[in-house]
Amino acid sequence: MELVIRKYFWAVNLCFVALVALLAAKTVNLFLEAAIAPAPSAPVARGGERTAAADVPATLDLPKLAQLTNLPLPVPEPQEDPTHPDMSSEPVRTTLRVKLLGTLVSSLPGWSIGSILDLTSQKSSTVMVGDRVQNAEVLSILRDRVIIANNGRREYISSEVGDGAPPPPAVATTRPVEPYGAGIKALDDNNYEVPRNEVDKALANLNDLAMQARIVPAFKDGQAEGFKLFSIRPDSLYSKIGIVNGDVIKRINGFEMNSPEKALEVYTKLKDANRIDIELDRNGSTMRKTYNVR
Repeated sequence: MELVIRKYFWAVNLCFVALVALLAAKTVNLFLEAAIAPAPSAPVARGGERTAAADVPATLDLPKLAQLTNLPLPVPEPQEDPTHPDMSSEPVRTTLRVKLLGTLVSSLPGWSIGSILDLTSQKSSTVMVGDRVQNAEVLSILRDRVIIANNGRREYISSEVGDGAPPPPAVATTRPVEPYGAGIKALDDNNYEVPRNEVDKALANLNDLAMQARIVPAFKDGQAEGFKLFSIRPDSLYSKIGIVNGDVIKRINGFEMNSPEKALEVYTKLKDANRIDIELDRNGSTMRKTYNVR
């Protein structure tokens, strides 16, 4: 008998090892099940009956599972933000009730200006990149359109009325509009007499003035030195005050015209000025023009 036991001892040892491995596997399985299983959805009532409860699908506790298995948590795929405009898509015609009156395009995008008419309020406004038109943001200003981000998509404002917006009602006029500069009198090449109502009319209709010439920032040695005018219409106010194509307006009443902020400051001071002095550069020579307001 002892000889038989010695002969088959390896088989007994193998069975013992298999039994221990099976018990260890069951223990680990129970431990994992207790760690990641969801809590019971309803308690058991007396008499073996469960209380009524809605069936809730079981969910895994992913952080616990990752900690036990030493595996990384799955990373959710990034969601595309629907409110961010698709910068790669072609802009479509805007749905806003607005219309483009004109633009002044600069070689520096931040200096470009657009004039837009709000058809709802019948008011016009001047915008630059970053400004808002109703609830849309201005992205860029081009020669014939203004690109905006509106409700998560790129749109353009042009001289055509936005989709679904009726054209503005016709304004009845009882008499023809008097042209700009009709009362301006040239005393010589550099001195002029200007009626007060001409100044008031010009300052109240900046959008009309913007359509009478192209105005862009002028630079010298990389520094802004004023605004350059060209494509001046022959019947425009600029022609009647002695401004010609290529003139660079550098100062008005001593204020340097090297930024939009300075131009706005000059605008607020011209309303009550009795004398307007303009310093300009024409073909490399400095000239001064004086306008006596009466």
